[in-house]
Amino acid sequence: MINFSETFIYSDQPTTCPECGVRSEIIVDLSHTKDQTQVHKCPNEKCKFEFVMQYDSDFDNGLLL
Repeated sequence: MINFSETFIYSDQPTTCPECGVRSEIIVDLSHTKDQTQVHKCPNEKCKFEFVMQYDSDFDNGLLL
């Protein structure tokens, strides 16, 4: 089940699972759309956490830091 209660911000660094820290896999890539969204899944057999990532240009440019 995908966790839609939180949306995470992605950047040029590899995305890791927010639950266990394992590098996640992209299962749906909508980065070409207006909202630049990806759905990720943790490949860890004990975790299998699914989560939503979105690109934020303000964060990437350092404006939110």
